[in-house]
Amino acid sequence: MAQGLSGAGAENHRPVAAGPVVIIGVGNRHRGDDGVGPALLDALAGLDRVHRLDAGSTPENFIMPVVRLEPGRILVVDACDFGGRPGEFRLFDRAQVEQLSYGLLSTHTLPLSLVVEMLARETGAAVCLLGVQPAAIEFNTGLSEQVRAALPALVGFVRRWAAD
Repeated sequence: MAQGLSGAGAENHRPVAAGPVVIIGVGNRHRGDDGVGPALLDALAGLDRVHRLDAGSTPENFIMPVVRLEPGRILVVDACDFGGRPGEFRLFDRAQVEQLSYGLLSTHTLPLSLVVEMLARETGAAVCLLGVQPAAIEFNTGLSEQVRAALPALVGFVRRWAAD
């Protein structure tokens, strides 16, 4: 079963400014577990007072739309290899995303660490990455059994995070 783990300093992920919560799902739905970000957004349909944006494989294209929302907090959800078990997820703050990016093989046009940094600078919001350990990211496959099984725990985690 998937387990939600908070990165060091998770208690500091409180709004910097009074603004809405934005959740950005990143990933390609046709590339196995890379589609976990958009799949999680689907599972969060109807979540009140939260803006959900499916950025696909080009999260950099959503920086200005997010800026216009004037968010207080931003959660970017993406598959990333942090050495965990498939389906395991962890919350990373900006500094941790920068460290994590040195070992990441990105499936996106720009490194996710750069997108996170740009979002933080342009909005003044607290920006975190919810990384989900993939099992496989091959083309023309759906979510792996492990990541699909983690979706209910991911939904619960994001609902609690958004409500804080």
